[in-house]
Amino acid sequence: VVLAFGWSLVLWYTLFELYSTEATTTVYKKVEVALKLSQSLALMEVVHAAVGLVRSSPITTFIQVQSRLVVLWLVLDPVREVQADTNVPIMICAWSVAEIVRYWYYALSLVDKVPYFLTWMRYSFFTFL
Repeated sequence: VVLAFGWSLVLWYTLFELYSTEATTTVYKKVEVALKLSQSLALMEVVHAAVGLVRSSPITTFIQVQSRLVVLWLVLDPVREVQADTNVPIMICAWSVAEIVRYWYYALSLVDKVPYFLTWMRYSFFTFL
């Protein structure tokens, strides 16, 4: 649930920055801290898989998590020209929507209360995100 809120904050900051400034070049700086924190905390998913808290494969989970961490920490963070690219807000919004849906799905599945629309979003949004 914490990361669902974290990614919601990232999405909110992104959309607010786009709306208020109408510029894509400042989005990364606005969401940088929340984005780094939310994405880096995804490493806990690898730990959870490794210790058996979830049924996922630790190796598969690591590959999925590290791919975004590489983009964030080895491409986006050190290269200022990339930070100002017009595609960065699109990527951040796509990551945010995917993660918000995914984390709410996981949280509600723990109490067996996943509504149909969330299940549909979880297994349908990947086609365009």
